[in-house]
This record gives sequence, C-alpha cells and structure tokens, in this order.
Amino acid sequence: MNIRSFSGAAGCGKTYQLMATLSAHLEDRPLQDGQKVLALTFMHGSRRRLDDRLAGIARLNCRYDCTTLDSFAWRIVCRWRALLAHLGEEFPDVGAYERVCELASTLIARDEVARWVAATFPVVVVDEAQDLTPSRLAIVQSLAPHVALLVASDEFQCLVEELRPNAACEWLAAVGNEVVLEQAQRTNDRYLLAAARAVRSGQAPLSAGNFKVVATPNAGMAGTWISNAICWNRAGNRVAIITPTMGTFANQVRQWVESRTTSRQNGPHRVSLEQPESVRSRALIDTLALPAQASLAEARALIADQPRSIKLDFINLLDRQRRTKGQAIFSREEMESAILQVFSNQRRFVGNDGAGVRLLTIHGAKNREFDLVLVLWPAAISGDEMQKRRLLYNAITRAKSQCLVLVQRAQAMSLPPFTYPAQ
Repeated sequence: MNIRSFSGAAGCGKTYQLMATLSAHLEDRPLQDGQKVLALTFMHGSRRRLDDRLAGIARLNCRYDCTTLDSFAWRIVCRWRALLAHLGEEFPDVGAYERVCELASTLIARDEVARWVAATFPVVVVDEAQDLTPSRLAIVQSLAPHVALLVASDEFQCLVEELRPNAACEWLAAVGNEVVLEQAQRTNDRYLLAAARAVRSGQAPLSAGNFKVVATPNAGMAGTWISNAICWNRAGNRVAIITPTMGTFANQVRQWVESRTTSRQNGPHRVSLEQPESVRSRALIDTLALPAQASLAEARALIADQPRSIKLDFINLLDRQRRTKGQAIFSREEMESAILQVFSNQRRFVGNDGAGVRLLTIHGAKNREFDLVLVLWPAAISGDEMQKRRLLYNAITRAKSQCLVLVQRAQAMSLPPFTYPAQ
C-alpha cells in the first residue's frame, strides 16, 4: 500500500505539499501512454482550486482528471451498470449522492473494478479527506492497494458532527507515513494567526489588530460595521460575509447592506448570495409549477423567463433525450431531474472566488480564501461547544488579511468560543 498523507491546520500548505509530492513522484515514475492522475475532493470549491494547482505542474502536462468523489462515483456506477444488475442492485437516481457512493464503494471493493480504475489512474490525489463519509472513504480505501495515494486532511476542519470520531483521519494516522504541517502559509498576520490558534486550542481569541470581535445586536449595527469595513478595506477585492446559518439575522443584514448608507456615507453595496444548488434548484422548481407532463416546446415556454445559461442547459438536456430516445413528452419528474442537473453542472464548472462581496455559510466557504472576512454570528447556533469552535475556526481561517466577527447576542461574547471561564 503506497500512501503518503499530510495533515495540519488550515492554511499550512497541505495542498501545496500534495502537488510537490506528486511532481516528485511523476519524475521517478512518469505516466505511461493512456494514463492520468485522478484528483478527488468532496466539494466543488476545493475541486476548482485543486484543478488550478494541477494545471501548474509542467511534468503532468494536463494529464489529469480532477473531479468530486460524487461525480467519480457516478461514473463508476454508470460504467459498471451491468455488474450492479448482476449483484441484484437497482441503478440509482441522478442526485441520490449517498446511494451512488454506496454502490460505487461496493463495486470498487471488487478487485476487477479497482484494477480497471488503476490501469488508467495509477496515481490518486485526495484533498480534504476529513469530509469523507463512510461510503466515500470506502472508495478511497479500496483504491489504495492498487495506486499511489496522496492525501491531505485536517480533522479539526470537519464540520459534520456525525463524522466524529473521524474515520478518515484515524485510518491515515494508523497507516503511517503522515507528515504534520505546522507553518502557516495563507497569512502572516499575527493577529489572525493568534486568533486561529486560540480557537483551535480551546482558548479565547484576542480581539485586536486585524482580528476583532464586536457585539452587534441588530441588523442595522451589523450592516453599518460591514459597509464601513468594505469601504475601508485596502487588503484586496475578495470580500466574504460568512455565517454559520443563513437565517433571519443574515438575511436582514444583507438587505441593510444592499439598501442603506452609513453615517460615514459608505454603501450601499451589492452582495451576491451563495446558496447550495439543492436550495436554488428547488426554489426554481417551485416557481415554475411544472405540469404533470409537457412537450419540448411547452417545456421551453415554461423556462423562457429564466437566465440564459439555465434555460439553454435545461432545453439541451431534454433535447438530448429527444434525439437519443425519440422522446416527445417529458414527465414532471424528468423535468425536475433536468433542473437539478443544470444547477449541479453550474456548481461544478462555474467558479465564484473572484472580486466582489458575497454572503455564504461557513460550510460553503470551506477550502476557500478571501482578503476580508466578515463573520455574522447569530444568536442561535446549533451544536455543542466543540462544534462552535470548529465553525469559528473555519470562518477565521478563510481570511488572508482581515477578519471581523459580528456577534448578535451580546451574552455570547462571555461564553465559548469567545470567552472561557477561569480554571
């Protein structure tokens, strides 16, 4: 089993080490004709950044396939569909991600399937392994005996309570050959580094310098801090408003920032709202009120008022079924499935880390970085003390230059993760 893994705090260069190790491996054992490197992540944000890093490895010469584990699992079940039927398993629905991964893990556990993958992908790179659910981890573990496996993880960045204790991190530690990274690379700001270290170790972060914690009991006060911070920001043009949950407080603050001007004459600012594809696609489906069935022309009329990219992708998906299957009428379920696939494809291929101000959840901000981070900490946050520490840590470590935490409930500032009782 040829496994090398890297662990460490956020921003310590785990992905950089993956790329350096991959480059060295390819120098010793170049890819043969028809072979590529397979790079896997759980989330599309980390997939896009991993793709950028892979594109910069000259020795690789773009001979790689960078995808999410869900997409890879779907390819496996599609390719080995006959074997699934032989095993008595029904083919899964599009979008049934957990079931797709369960079936893919069953297939790859078979020697012939794992060897088939390894024949094309002798090297597999996995980033953010701490986020892998049992079925996704099983896929990686089944590939491990057949490939050179390079993995990066950080147990403390796992925000899913059900994944604790973290099986992926425990497996990597047990395998050995793990390098623990300690030197921060994302930022050199001492206040941000000190705040992140404190939260990670269960201590109160110091509000000072480029890291500040402020009580903002209402949307107007939080909006004022945000609008002023955006206008006074000189660190860079990528700004993120991050919150544990997209609730009433976050939405009220966004409305204030987009419509009001502060006493310093700052604002209003346009804020792009980032939502999961499942939320956006379901909202569109509810808006369209799809009929029980429709022809291609009727489906085109239903979607006519939507953005051009959504409209074209939706019609192309249905038209492909018409051309390949001779299908003239589409059921509500088929149209809903097409909409789900449209949003999934957009999330996969369209990046959103450019300039501008965006509002997103901490889960959505994982594996990304921004020049200025504004954290909205609402009054109600689910989870125990450890979960809140992890949430705050993931939010703080998204910042390269400055982080401002706006706490709705003033009493929260006297509780963990902001303050700890004297021992």
